[in-house]
Amino acid sequence: MISHTFAVCAYGESPYLEKSIRSVVHQSVRSRVIVCTSTPCAYIENLAKKYQLPYYVRDGKSSLQADWNFAYNQAGTEYVTITHQDDIYHKDYLKYMDQYLEKYPNTLIAMTDYRIINQHQEVRWDVSLLIKQIMKLPLRVPFLADQRWVKLGVQSLGNGICCPSVCYHRTMLGESIFQSGYHYALDWEMFVEIAKEKGRFTYIPKNLFYYRIHDGATTKTCLKNQEKTQEELEMFAKFWPKPVVKLLMHFYKIGYKSYEK
Repeated sequence: MISHTFAVCAYGESPYLEKSIRSVVHQSVRSRVIVCTSTPCAYIENLAKKYQLPYYVRDGKSSLQADWNFAYNQAGTEYVTITHQDDIYHKDYLKYMDQYLEKYPNTLIAMTDYRIINQHQEVRWDVSLLIKQIMKLPLRVPFLADQRWVKLGVQSLGNGICCPSVCYHRTMLGESIFQSGYHYALDWEMFVEIAKEKGRFTYIPKNLFYYRIHDGATTKTCLKNQEKTQEELEMFAKFWPKPVVKLLMHFYKIGYKSYEK
């Protein structure tokens, strides 16, 4: 059994936080669970107390990079999943992680497929999910998943990895792995840097995670002010010349429609 922590990142008084906490506390395989925040309040603290979870507060202004690094560093276990407060995990998420990580101990990061849910917890299918599954297909081949050119090649077509689904191998990756100047694409840039390291990207092709899209989501805000689009253009430019970048962005923007429903 792997040594694992779910590090729940909490902000303000999210109506979805308790459902997220319950989904990781009630896993079919036991894990350490902690709650981390840079916006301390009675609501978050009381939920941590209700479920008897360690509660960590980061001083300073809230930012995704600083908050994710803080949560990651507090884990204290070999593996950690950074849990976003809006999202829900299938009860067997950790069960399958344990099976795959025991089989592939040289894994740098492990990821799963996911489904999209809205504020009413209604499950939606979206063409972007199929596209991202296709993007990750090379990682399903065991002898390819640890090859640098394959890991980078997958990333060159866009960020097909859903960040909250990822389990990080802390003892291989080290501390404070998020080092980016981006706000939205910081996870994509981090995955690209990790892909350059020796080790495996383990892909579990099962829907073990539910990604919630709602009006208050960070991604929706980034889309409105074009921040997401600009950062993704810059990421594609790391791999491709301008004409190819424009073509890729044309198709990549299909995924934006998920946030318009």
